[in-house]
Amino acid sequence: MASDPKQAPTPESPSANHRDKGVVIFAYSKIIFMFPTMIVALICGIGMSLTHDQTSDPLARPAEAQASGAPAKAQAPREGDRAASTQAAAPDRHRRFTTPQNLLGILFLTTFAFNLFIMGLEFPRFTILGVLLPVLFVVFFFLWLGAYFDLDLMRPVRAIMDSIYVASNAAFYYAVFLIMVVLFIIIYFTRYLDYWEILPNEILHHHGPLSDLERLPTVNLKFDKEIPDVLEYLSLGAGRLVLHVTEERKAIVLDNVLSINSKEKALQELMSRLEVRVTTDQEVAER
Repeated sequence: MASDPKQAPTPESPSANHRDKGVVIFAYSKIIFMFPTMIVALICGIGMSLTHDQTSDPLARPAEAQASGAPAKAQAPREGDRAASTQAAAPDRHRRFTTPQNLLGILFLTTFAFNLFIMGLEFPRFTILGVLLPVLFVVFFFLWLGAYFDLDLMRPVRAIMDSIYVASNAAFYYAVFLIMVVLFIIIYFTRYLDYWEILPNEILHHHGPLSDLERLPTVNLKFDKEIPDVLEYLSLGAGRLVLHVTEERKAIVLDNVLSINSKEKALQELMSRLEVRVTTDQEVAER
């Protein structure tokens, strides 16, 4: 009696292998957008280390020499001496502005102010256009005004810039960098205290220090992707995800979701099929 040929096992499809995997969504704090300040603080710290922490003001050296016991002039300075000193002060202030310690300090403060600006205000797409166009018009108007009347409009700007001198040692920049690194590590690990996992058949909300679990159905689930701030989207691809669940009266709003486009694509692929699965007693026991 001939034996029946054994049927070769059919390989499982990729969708069957990954059908239990869902989309994990984390909602972060706005502090994550401070990462440029952290990077610039490290760069400034390295720069100040290379300059051997040279933070003294170049214009303060003559005053320090007089305070240390240098002989003072008996006669008061004449008008010609005052005019010459005034003319020499402008190049000295410009050289002081271009010193490495001052440029590093301005770079750090500018980046820090820009980060606070992003965190404090939201810039939708049309708001960006509404602000950018008037600014470009004002700049063009002043450039035309200066060219028509032959005015040096940059002289007041140079005077203001030359009067700025901010410098700090490398220890300050390293301390800022270390504080922000520790803060980012804490944010990375504490994100598991409150996150969402969307499966084909249910939505799991993990929250609390003991990982409390809340289950919601995915029947008639709808979601919306929003970009409330263009600058945040350009920096980390962050956006807002709004989940509309049938049993919930209010929509679930998840702010500051990173890589919002990839999350949207994954949710579309996940919700494009309705998965119906029969669970046996053996699978329940294995769980």
